[in-house]
Amino acid sequence: MNVTRTHLSRGVQERRQHLIFKLRVMGYTQDRVGKQTEDMTLTELEQIHINLQCQKARGKRN
Repeated sequence: MNVTRTHLSRGVQERRQHLIFKLRVMGYTQDRVGKQTEDMTLTELEQIHINLQCQKARGKRN
C-alpha cells in the first residue's frame, strides 16, 4: 500500500509540474489575489488550464 501511495504522489507532482510549466508558457504565473501557481493544488491548476484553453479557443473564432 505504501508503494501505491508513493506512486500516486509522484504522479500528482509530475502533473502539477507539467501544468505549472504550460501555464507559465501561456503567461500565467499567479491568480488575481497573487497566489503563485507553485502554491496551487492540482485541481486548481487543472481548472485554470481548462479556462485558459477555452478562452484561447473562443478568441480564435472571433
